Amino acid sequence: MKKNKNTPSDKHDIVQLKNPKSKRYIKIDRTIGIIVSQKKSPGPYKNIPVARKTR
Repeated sequence: MKKNKNTPSDKHDIVQLKNPKSKRYIKIDRTIGIIVSQKKSPGPYKNIPVARKTR
């Protein structure tokens, strides 16, 4: 069975980063460019890559 490349479940499509105002981690869908969710508890999400700044 082929995997659909347009699903947000791909690891490279969803990344997390820290919101500087709320000090919480948020998940962002790169393909659509929207915020998926915000974490209520402190600390990063498990098994989701952290977005790094590009040069």
